[in-house]
Amino acid sequence: MNTTADVLVEGLARHGVRHVFGMPGSHSTTIYDALQRNSAIATTLVRNEQAGAFAADGYARACGRPGVVCTTAGPGATNALTGVAEAWADSVPVFLISGQVNADRLHQECGAYHEIDLEGIFRPVTKWVATLREPARLPSLLAGAFAAMTTGRPRPAALILPQDLMRQPFDGERLPRSIDERIPPLPFDRIADAAQRLARAERPIILAGGGALWAGAASEIRAVAERLRCPVITSLNAKGLIDERDPLSLGHARSARSKAGLPHADAMLAVGCRFTEVMTDWRRLPIPRDLIQIDLDPDQIGMNHPVTVGIVADARAALSALAEQLPVRERPGWRGLWDQARAATVARPEWVIEVLREALPDDVPVFTDACEMGYRMQADFPAHGPRRFFYPSNYITLGWGFPAALGAAVARDGGPVVSVSGDGGFLMTAQELATAARYGLPVIAIVHNDSAYGAIKNIQQRVHAGRYLDVDLNNPDFLALAAAFGVRAGRAADAVTLHAAIRQALDHAGPTLIEVPDRWRTFRE
Repeated sequence: MNTTADVLVEGLARHGVRHVFGMPGSHSTTIYDALQRNSAIATTLVRNEQAGAFAADGYARACGRPGVVCTTAGPGATNALTGVAEAWADSVPVFLISGQVNADRLHQECGAYHEIDLEGIFRPVTKWVATLREPARLPSLLAGAFAAMTTGRPRPAALILPQDLMRQPFDGERLPRSIDERIPPLPFDRIADAAQRLARAERPIILAGGGALWAGAASEIRAVAERLRCPVITSLNAKGLIDERDPLSLGHARSARSKAGLPHADAMLAVGCRFTEVMTDWRRLPIPRDLIQIDLDPDQIGMNHPVTVGIVADARAALSALAEQLPVRERPGWRGLWDQARAATVARPEWVIEVLREALPDDVPVFTDACEMGYRMQADFPAHGPRRFFYPSNYITLGWGFPAALGAAVARDGGPVVSVSGDGGFLMTAQELATAARYGLPVIAIVHNDSAYGAIKNIQQRVHAGRYLDVDLNNPDFLALAAAFGVRAGRAADAVTLHAAIRQALDHAGPTLIEVPDRWRTFRE
């Protein structure tokens, strides 16, 4: 007879899971034993559970399906907490499966090793969390977790699994009861009001956010933009939803082109966008007074800007209904201004960004860490399609970029992925070079080395009159570090060398690290 752990793995496979990131521990060995005996799901061993959660996050962002991370109880699960919180902040479906102490002692602090209230810890950063109390409930709990992650606003879920229950023989129904997830009806009166307002506007603009990306609403965004004869800008989580070379696109909301065009807009249609601090340049982004907001999450309607029309609905469905009511007419108010905005360029181009865009094929995803180069790339790196550029946009977790790129490489099944990190952030998860080497993952890890926590040093320079403390770093030899893990590495201090290094890395079957030393000093001591 199969164990509860076997039924867990069967259920994961039934829900479409093909990869699990993590590392086994004493409270999860039964789960790993079931994974070992079931060929439907492959495991990716990471060297720290935080990186495992980051990898599951990158996997989900790259392919649009939930990423799964498995940990042991106690510190294994809490190591993953930061990664789950990152996914929560950016609305990414990551599923944490964690071992736990025996079910009969869960209610007591009795000195069991790794004991802690995991459900209480993860509740603030998950859309759904539960602890298995009876093996027969497992199929229904799995169904609940996946329903939470894949309907409505995508966010993490967590299932806590006591080790003794995982070992028990399973005697119950393996198929869950159906879960009724009703989609709310479209508010056609509000959609009609929105259509009238947008039709009257002289210079409307569309702001597409992560909700539009996860709804798969790129073609609907385009259809509405074409009827309105208006440009499209995006939040970070929807960057590339419309190819940034497309005449309709003014790029990211903080790009030079958007900055040139957005102040002239007299109406905005915001779709699945939360107007976060980072995206709005700390609330300095000019938002038209006539704001129509579409979002699945009713709490986000009017959260950061007052709206004239708020529509709680699925982005694709609402946009399709909206397009049917919009007349097609020219917008003479945009004449000339749109072309001027399209022609706007970055005042101080960054050579690393320019080389990356020139050297990389259109379909190669780029994951950037929370670093100065990554922040610049949000606005300045042109994304040529959806799910091609990623940044930890709201929780802004340092060390996220490299392991998230590893997860994306697993999702792409051999397709190359690029990560861009600062030296400080890269060293927070550099142990995952072992993971990259172990599985031959084709990740090109670019490390911008300025021997400092550069973003924080800039703050100390700007805000604290250059009184620096604990921001200058003593770094290892990054090439030697990579070599110690069996990873190819090189150094590129100029555009020609970097371009050649990237092209060589694209032809290499495994991982590559490219160190880019800082060519100019931002800081003058």
